[in-house]
Amino acid sequence: MPEVKLSISLFIMRISIAAFFGVWTSLKFFRPEWFENVFQNFYGLEFVSKDLAWIVGAAQVLIVVIFALGLWRGVTYAVLGLMQAAGVLGSVPNLMNFTQYPNNLMWAAVPALGAVIALYILRDYDRYSVDGMRLSRAQGE
Repeated sequence: MPEVKLSISLFIMRISIAAFFGVWTSLKFFRPEWFENVFQNFYGLEFVSKDLAWIVGAAQVLIVVIFALGLWRGVTYAVLGLMQAAGVLGSVPNLMNFTQYPNNLMWAAVPALGAVIALYILRDYDRYSVDGMRLSRAQGE
């Protein structure tokens, strides 16, 4: 019974993380100027343009969908974790200045990073995923 609860919990984590990333990914299509602004002002990458938002957004959509399905868990969970870690690391100055709005909102990225790391660590117990179901069938469960 505890393993079933764990699998359900991991499924909920995976889907909620995918929804979180889905929103951020969709902004690259709806508000590409925000993508440009973030990369130029936070990361100092002047070459990033609104046009690049569509390319990055398309790649992220693919990654998020594969992640949501639980396919290639070791790779996709790690890639999403690295994407989230890059965002958190790039936001450290704003995180330290949390009393100024909207910097306090950036703290939502920290527990999201923790959730992705926890999901990666426990990925073998994520049974309600494509990989998990494939493994269960192969083991005759």
